[in-house]
Amino acid sequence: MKEELIPDIKFRIAISLNRLLDTTKQFRPNRNNDEEIAESYNKIALASFLRKATVSDIFNAKSKTSPATGSLLLIIEAMGYSLGDFAKIYDSVTKTDIEKFKHSGN
Repeated sequence: MKEELIPDIKFRIAISLNRLLDTTKQFRPNRNNDEEIAESYNKIALASFLRKATVSDIFNAKSKTSPATGSLLLIIEAMGYSLGDFAKIYDSVTKTDIEKFKHSGN
């Protein structure tokens, strides 16, 4: 049973991160101060000290395992969000959302 849940967890994480990234791009204009919010895989990777490929794999649910908690937190914080912000979206992801994501080419 546990093994069956892992793919859904990866997809729920990816969907949640993509929703946060979309929100960042739409509603948080670039600021011209020291507090720049990462809004691309490259900027997220640089801000979170992760490889860009790792960030991309997590956002696209391409890794074989669920992301490490530390990596996930670094990504969330690099985008200017809290774990609570992420959790609200994660909890709202439905099976339908997962199926759409799977078939969207990610």
